[in-house]
Amino acid sequence: MSRLKSLKYKENWPQARRRMEAWWRGRIIDRPPIMITAPRDKSFEEQHEETEVSPEDYFTKPEIVLTRMKKRIKNTYWAGEAFPVMRPVPGKIVAILASYLGSPRKYPNKETTWSEPIIESWEEWDMEQLSFNSKNELWKISRKLLKKGSKDAKNKYYIGIPDLNGPSEIVSRLRGTDRFLKDVIRNPNYIKKAIRRVNYTWFRYWQACHGIVHQYVGGYVFWMGIWSDTPATDLQSDVSCMISPKSFKKIVLPAIKKQIRWIPRTIYHLDGPDAIKHLDSLLSIDELDGIQWVPGAGASPASSWISLLKKIQEAGKLVYISAKKGEVGKLLSQLNPKGLLIKTECDSPKEADDMIESIKRRYG
Repeated sequence: MSRLKSLKYKENWPQARRRMEAWWRGRIIDRPPIMITAPRDKSFEEQHEETEVSPEDYFTKPEIVLTRMKKRIKNTYWAGEAFPVMRPVPGKIVAILASYLGSPRKYPNKETTWSEPIIESWEEWDMEQLSFNSKNELWKISRKLLKKGSKDAKNKYYIGIPDLNGPSEIVSRLRGTDRFLKDVIRNPNYIKKAIRRVNYTWFRYWQACHGIVHQYVGGYVFWMGIWSDTPATDLQSDVSCMISPKSFKKIVLPAIKKQIRWIPRTIYHLDGPDAIKHLDSLLSIDELDGIQWVPGAGASPASSWISLLKKIQEAGKLVYISAKKGEVGKLLSQLNPKGLLIKTECDSPKEADDMIESIKRRYG
């Protein structure tokens, strides 16, 4: 199903797909892949602002969510290796797995959502509750969103699954970050047991999401927006920024290694300077395909981290990085084109096309 000859909003999809598949294999066809998006109409957001919609409906009602996303796909110019993708379960429902496991979800506005901690005491908590639950209300909503979005996707766009996030992050949200960090020191066995349990549940929901999508459209797309023709996923643990490398190796890394064994293609989301202390542990995993580097809020821009990105490449890993359009030239000139994937935004379709032509000349 994923071998489409063309997409309604992406004329050169076959060539773009081949470049992405080559990237996953650490190869290059003619130039490194670059995903560029640009608005077709800059006034789109103002024209389609949903002022009368409640925050919860904005994120969960299929007729609202899918209509909005279809309009955005149509208004986006997909240049280079960027391709039309819809995420029927919106990306701002971050770490949604916590809510599938019972954590109440809050919708304060249309910009963010969060989940509330529910584990007060490990001694009184039943680990069986950290299991797949087909009756969970948000899961039923997610299932409906995925199905409705996927049914209309064929030959138009692909479908990205929800942001399940990583098992250690989910446990920290269920427990509460402060208590989780104290448990890492005082009650590590509880944390390890919970992470192991959540990890299997994470995989069960991952399978269920793709099972829904693949009834109608193929491919594997997660929140990073990377194309893969083979099972692929993100790996992450943002809470690990606040724990030591020793604790990371003992508590977080085993679950990551298990995920890598389950799914053939994996990219780790390394987010912010405080996460760099775990990079060596990640690079030591032979089966890990690559690293997505995110400098983080308030940090220097992407092009300021050349030495870090070179270290990742020299370890034989793929590199995925989002950058401002003015940084692309520096990144291309200083990094190995093999295994390099850049994502950026332009102000217009013409500017995006001009950037692609410039990159072609660089490697021509």
